[in-house]
Amino acid sequence: MASEEDVKAYQRIVRNTVTQRIIEALKGGEKTLNQLAEAVNKDLPEPLPDLVVSLYMKQLVMEGFVEAKQAGGEVSYTLTDKWKTVEQQSRQ
Repeated sequence: MASEEDVKAYQRIVRNTVTQRIIEALKGGEKTLNQLAEAVNKDLPEPLPDLVVSLYMKQLVMEGFVEAKQAGGEVSYTLTDKWKTVEQQSRQ
């Protein structure tokens, strides 16, 4: 069962265009920061710098919704079970 805090964080995430795009990209599997930045910037008139996308990723990792994995010299990201649980509970 997700905590009230997790549900509030989930609701904040799904209302934000940037985090929506990040989550949708991660639903397709593990992604690097460059791949996520590309997904975020698709169809945007003013692309966001990688640094901004990186800050969003740090926040999602700190909240426990995304896991960062170091592979060689590059970090890749995946959704955690916590995200999947909160998302499923929020849809019910």
